[in-house]
Amino acid sequence: MCATLVVDAFWGDSGKGKIAAFAALKQEAAFCVRAGIGTNAGHSIYFEDGSEIRTHQLCCGWLYPRTQLRIGSGVALDPEIFLREINSYKLANRARVDLRCPVIAPHHRAREARDTHLAGKVGSVCSGSGAARADFVMRRARQARDIPELKDYLTDVPREINTACTEGRAVVIESSQGTHLSLALTRDYPCCTSDNCTAVAAADDAGLNWQHIKDVILVVKAIPSRVGAGPLPFEISEAEQDRRGIVEYGVTTGRRRRKARRISWRRLEEAVMLNGPTQIALTFCDHLDPDVRGARTRDALTDPVLKLIHDVEAHSGVPVTIAETGKYFEDIVDLS
Repeated sequence: MCATLVVDAFWGDSGKGKIAAFAALKQEAAFCVRAGIGTNAGHSIYFEDGSEIRTHQLCCGWLYPRTQLRIGSGVALDPEIFLREINSYKLANRARVDLRCPVIAPHHRAREARDTHLAGKVGSVCSGSGAARADFVMRRARQARDIPELKDYLTDVPREINTACTEGRAVVIESSQGTHLSLALTRDYPCCTSDNCTAVAAADDAGLNWQHIKDVILVVKAIPSRVGAGPLPFEISEAEQDRRGIVEYGVTTGRRRRKARRISWRRLEEAVMLNGPTQIALTFCDHLDPDVRGARTRDALTDPVLKLIHDVEAHSGVPVTIAETGKYFEDIVDLS
């Protein structure tokens, strides 16, 4: 067993990319693999030196220089975004896509943009991911192997990562969005995404043999948020967000994120049931308590954050091994 899966407990925007990058760097991973729906969710990391990572197609776990980046066969691929991101971050020698990925074409984006149900009631970002996946289900979509511009970037991701695990090399799989946005599992349908976003769904997107799963890191946002339509337990007003200085905007659309007062324990317990995590990463702790911002050691964690760690562990039965305390990648406390 050697694979670590990183998944979101709630509705996304929890810092999964940052946690996956931390795990890949710590483990000196051979591969970091992007799972999830497609390009409809952005992942971002900010560094103390002013640099940043902002992606919609690539995973974020390339800080260890030998880690290879992959996009699993279950992920809808937008060739324009993929090529732009690998060129922007100079990753052409390290990034590959599975030859079987369904391709997002311009007509998929256009179809979603015209769909008032998606854009209105559902609150979709209309990236074309869902439309491409629908065509894939109907066996009409093109695959990555059909696109000439991708010929130098094609590979067999399941074979690569299962071989790596057999050899004892580390693999990190970075999911997208969140458990409670899962198509077939959410209580909030149709306000959800176009597939499931759980640990087993991420393994399936990458083609990972379940016997290779070592850890599942469930990313729990200390102050949950949600973009678009659908219920958000314990939602607070925009005025309260402003007063507390915890306003957030989505990476993909720039829309203001709705914020909750606290974690719904029922929703957390359901996420634990569905994902079977072995550890929890508690993120956005500084939105719970501004005094913890920038903490990088256990001793620097404040009483409100320590209490939340205790409460999360009590309600989930899973140890909190990571506490994220601020904007920067360096603002992480390793509790393992």
